[in-house]
Amino acid sequence: MKSYEKDDHMTTTKAMIGCISPQDQKELRCRGIDCIDGITFEGHVFLLSLMPCCGLLALPFWAKISGWLVNERQEEALLSIMVTLFDEKQEPLASYSDVIAVEAGEKGSFDVKLVDFQEASQTYTITVTDMELP
Repeated sequence: MKSYEKDDHMTTTKAMIGCISPQDQKELRCRGIDCIDGITFEGHVFLLSLMPCCGLLALPFWAKISGWLVNERQEEALLSIMVTLFDEKQEPLASYSDVIAVEAGEKGSFDVKLVDFQEASQTYTITVTDMELP
């Protein structure tokens, strides 16, 4: 399993259009990425959702993490991408996931939606694992 320790895989978008709220100011820091052999993690972005106002509808999540993976294997991969949020004491608060299929030699993208606003969250990790078909 490969681990990525740097934060340079993350870009945060701030101050998009919309109303200001406490969660708009919440910027989490990525503290690690673990990826299985044969899958390369190309990068990700942390995106806050817009708050509903001025006629905008609320999105069903407060933020999402979108990213890109490359399947370097000779066969299709069914992957689970798990994002875990942590508080300032590094205690886990919540986990969210997405499942994607990526053809051999192709690039795939994921969107992990952080559904519940976690006021105490400070950091997050991303873990990519193989999924087994039932």
